[in-house]
Amino acid sequence: MPYFRTDRRNKLYYELIENINASETLIFLHGWAETHRIWRNQIEYFKDDYQILILDLRGFGLSSKPAYGYSLKLQSKFLHKLIQELNLESYWLIGHSFGGMLSLQYCDRYFDEMNGAILIDTTYHIPTDISTLRNLGTFFISKTLRQIWQRTLKSIKLERQRILIQDLLHDIDSVPLYVSAACGVAALNLKVKLKSIMCPILIIVGEHDELTPVSLSKRMHENLPNSQLAIIKDTGHMSFIEKPDEINSIMATFLRQIK
Repeated sequence: MPYFRTDRRNKLYYELIENINASETLIFLHGWAETHRIWRNQIEYFKDDYQILILDLRGFGLSSKPAYGYSLKLQSKFLHKLIQELNLESYWLIGHSFGGMLSLQYCDRYFDEMNGAILIDTTYHIPTDISTLRNLGTFFISKTLRQIWQRTLKSIKLERQRILIQDLLHDIDSVPLYVSAACGVAALNLKVKLKSIMCPILIIVGEHDELTPVSLSKRMHENLPNSQLAIIKDTGHMSFIEKPDEINSIMATFLRQIK
């Protein structure tokens, strides 16, 4: 299994799906309590045209789960080191939810080194009046995400999409509570200067996303100078699983436009 060591004790699991004919790499960053496996639909869709890097973020999946080191600034630093280790020169970040916040943090620091980013069902700011996030840690993992995934499971019919959600529900209890709490604190402390991020960014949000609602995506779009916004009808916080074909097509069009 390929691992990248962030320090002597800790490592990140990653997979590089190479394509000798591709000039660009898509780097997929999963959300809170998810793993690299969540991107199966996108990998299948994009693998013929792009090189693809998927990984498990610190604290999740096959990566190390230490009791410290979950700030978004530190995680963006780890990601940058991995990108340098793999000699990736032309790349995009594609992040869902917490992975989108990490993408924004990375853009804030390294926007001049990358092609751009695609942010899916995410935000640059978590207002304290969002009731689902008033109590982090145990409550968030055990109740909020589980409810979102269960509702998503009821709304989708295709078996290949249902399996992705079923995997999340099966694995949710394996996430240590200290990881959940640490990532929650990291998310609440995300601070980026949106107006200074000049790289191209596509913002995708589900019409009925309760966790990172459309209003926050619209505000993010207004403040990112070089951004586009796509609102996906009849979807929630897992829009890229609920309507993968539509979102993959939107992403592909955006990536072609920027070339």
